[in-house]
Amino acid sequence: MNLSEGTHLGYINNPLQDTDIQRIIGFVGLIKISTQKGEGVILIEHGTIIAASFISGKTTHFGSRALEIINATTPGRMELRSYNPYEFKEAVEACRDGNFLLVDEPRLPAIPDLLDENILQKVLVQPGVIAVSVFSEGFPIQSLGTADFDQVAAMAEELLRVGFRIAEDMKIGLVARIVLETNSGKIIVVPYGDLFLCVFTGPDANIGLIQQVLRSIQRDAGLQDPGTGWSPAGSV
Repeated sequence: MNLSEGTHLGYINNPLQDTDIQRIIGFVGLIKISTQKGEGVILIEHGTIIAASFISGKTTHFGSRALEIINATTPGRMELRSYNPYEFKEAVEACRDGNFLLVDEPRLPAIPDLLDENILQKVLVQPGVIAVSVFSEGFPIQSLGTADFDQVAAMAEELLRVGFRIAEDMKIGLVARIVLETNSGKIIVVPYGDLFLCVFTGPDANIGLIQQVLRSIQRDAGLQDPGTGWSPAGSV
């Protein structure tokens, strides 16, 4: 199946076994699989598998059978490649032509849409907010505003690691949020389900108001209140 390469985002474990499911919440794009038994692809739309194929030797498997083989091979890592709307539309058409689409066979549990743009917009419209980004393991997954989101996600990931290490070394409990203030801007990092949310602001932004909004969207999504803290285990 000839599909667009998309944009490389990194690597994940096997989401068919729920070992790295948080990385594909809201994800639109391709997961590429390479094993000793062959190569395969899985097409994802907002965290749901909609097509799959696996080529072993001269045999091409598709749909449910392809997923079974991919899961059975238990590849160590799978490559994430994101699609823009045009690339995704072309991929769906190619999968439809090749009979690779799955019909009414979701392989992943229902997941709240934490990446709803309207939710992130509630943060972005707050006075002084420049950008907001949901990220995981240093990769931006959904972002709004004006910023170098690759840099923001990488920086926020490093803040998490440093914050976790300090809290652990000092034995002062779990990290509830991380706030970095400079003379030219502020950065807030909070947990967001199994993901993390980073807010980038100007120097005059009202931190208290922004944190109140973050708690509100956390509660509206039925997620853990950021005030209760979270630990690095299974997160970074």
